[in-house]
Amino acid sequence: MALMQHCTRCVVLMTLAWSITGVAQETQRPHTYVFAQPELVSAQRVFGVGNAAMLLGQACAEFPEAAASYAEWLARNQATMQQLTNTLAAHYRIPVTDDGLQARVAAAMHLKTVLSLSAATSDEVCPTLPDTLALPNMDLQQRYRESLVEVRDPNYLNPKRKSATTPKPAATTEDTP
Repeated sequence: MALMQHCTRCVVLMTLAWSITGVAQETQRPHTYVFAQPELVSAQRVFGVGNAAMLLGQACAEFPEAAASYAEWLARNQATMQQLTNTLAAHYRIPVTDDGLQARVAAAMHLKTVLSLSAATSDEVCPTLPDTLALPNMDLQQRYRESLVEVRDPNYLNPKRKSATTPKPAATTEDTP
């Protein structure tokens, strides 16, 4: 009888532990940079840039040139942004089928999910958006590849050594022998 009660307790404890583990696995993972996984760190870095560009592009919709350049940029970068979003959603344990997935991933990373610009700020930044989006480093696929090379460097987190400097020779004047 004592053995039966003991086994029943074991089953209850195992069931309780399983249900707690199941809940823990579904809980969203907190944001950290996982430096041991260069692909994930690069995805996090590039997602942040893409998210900011998309929020700014949406905020500048009333400026025809900005809206046109944003539409072109989005056409070139949307597939990459979706791939980054899906990768990060899996990492943060956010169901990929969720509506507003990009905003949920951005929120998990403590990034802005909405951008509200004053009229004065819009007048200042929106006219420059076409030039910004045309920059080579705004190509998200290329930026990801470059980031991956950088974070795969074994010395990525080590402080950069300052190069030895040699003293500059003293300036000569007519009075200098």
